[in-house]
Amino acid sequence: MHGTTTGEDLFESLVSSMNKLELTFEKLSGLTTDGAPAMVGSQKVVSCINFIKSRGLNSRQFKELLNDLASEYGDLVYHCEVRWLSRGNMLMRFYELRDEVKQFMEMKGTPVRELSDSKWLCDLAFMVDITKYLSELNVKLQGPNQLLSSLLSNVKSFEAKLKLWKVQLERSNTVHFPTLQEQNPSTTDEYAGECAKLIEAFSERFKDVKSKQQELNIFATPFNVEPADVPDNLQHEIIQLQSDDELKARYNNLSLLEFYRRYVSADDFPILRRHALKYASVFGTTYCCEQFFSKLNLAKSRLRSRLTDANLENQLRVASSTVPPNITRLAKEKQFQPSH
Repeated sequence: MHGTTTGEDLFESLVSSMNKLELTFEKLSGLTTDGAPAMVGSQKVVSCINFIKSRGLNSRQFKELLNDLASEYGDLVYHCEVRWLSRGNMLMRFYELRDEVKQFMEMKGTPVRELSDSKWLCDLAFMVDITKYLSELNVKLQGPNQLLSSLLSNVKSFEAKLKLWKVQLERSNTVHFPTLQEQNPSTTDEYAGECAKLIEAFSERFKDVKSKQQELNIFATPFNVEPADVPDNLQHEIIQLQSDDELKARYNNLSLLEFYRRYVSADDFPILRRHALKYASVFGTTYCCEQFFSKLNLAKSRLRSRLTDANLENQLRVASSTVPPNITRLAKEKQFQPSH
């Protein structure tokens, strides 16, 4: 898009692309948006890091201080506002170097009182731990060919952990928060409340997906659902599937998509196969879109100002394709130096 990118512009481009590919909205099986609010970190941490990292002299002097103190780390980690999960590494590194940062800031005549405040340090330690857990969840939700059913399982697992942490923190049990445990907080009720807020946020964020839990179970675990609990049009096919011991053995030894591709045919299970195609085609995350935009940024740099839209589209089609190119065959079809 070369002009404005308002919501109306984006929708018109979407409709134009669908018309070009002869797609209809009736074929739409899911909608994924990238609008999750970023977790708010400690602004004092960011300002300290920016004070040190954004000034060349300060950065060099801080590295020299770390070297003189024989510190385990050689520098701080810069904070990136766009990639909010970078805060996990940033917070951990800042916490590990908190004494060195305190000493350096005092040398510069800008002492940070929070670094001497035990309550503030407890808050920072909790942020380090909880952001680490959120980063681990994010990694599990990334990657190609992720099915919605497995993604939802990871989310539900994390929600169960949040509920466990909330109960434990209400009892002043910090066993799963090692960084916070180092600070030996006098009370952890506040952090139990933060876990409760996260539980509520996750519940709100994923309520639409959870409303499809039964349909996802039919797709992901067809041998475990009760035929009486599934929609009427699927009951006979589910019974037929569950009664076939050979199919059950195949299901246990193959990936889910491979099982449907090989053994759930349109002739024997037309409705179940259509149901599987619907949920196999849902984009559970924005990972493939974000990966595509990364490739777009690599292809369309400021040094390639004469790159046309048609050439860019061809490059991106090749870059985002899962089909490996046969370079040998392609090369044989070309004559690099024709005779005169």
